Amino acid sequence: MAEEDDPAAAASRLEQALERIARFARPGAPEAPGTAAVAARLDALIANLRAALAGAPGP
Repeated sequence: MAEEDDPAAAASRLEQALERIARFARPGAPEAPGTAAVAARLDALIANLRAALAGAPGP
């Protein structure tokens, strides 16, 4: 994220991207090459986000 990005806007873009990924990953959808690698990368990114949010000061 660039420093000038609004965190709320970045969160909205992330949510939209995750929704698109979820649509492609629905049961019955053909598995694209590299899907397992993408899933592993998303798991790692989600773990990093959870850790960062857990350490973030509250409202």
